[in-house]
Amino acid sequence: MSSIKFIIAILFLIFIAAFTVVNRHSVPVFFYDLQLAKQSLEVPLILVALIPFVLGFVLAWSFTVLNRVKSKTMINKRNRTIASLNEELDKLKSHSKISEPVGSSSGD
Repeated sequence: MSSIKFIIAILFLIFIAAFTVVNRHSVPVFFYDLQLAKQSLEVPLILVALIPFVLGFVLAWSFTVLNRVKSKTMINKRNRTIASLNEELDKLKSHSKISEPVGSSSGD
């Protein structure tokens, strides 16, 4: 499975390289500055395409990491609860064995 991911990554990088070579020209990017005045900036097209992709990737990756951390925290908390409940169960079992009458005779 990892070799398939590697091949897909290489194909994706080849696609990005081909896109970069074909689209070398700059495009105007318009934005508003802090005084709400419209500004323009000449940026290569590859940056216009890759910056949102990279930002989306980083955002998705950070959500994945956050969910993993939450899951591990929840699993550890539940494992501690299970361990404490098992200890309590063992104590109750040992206590019930002690409180049972040792030589209970049935009057035969």
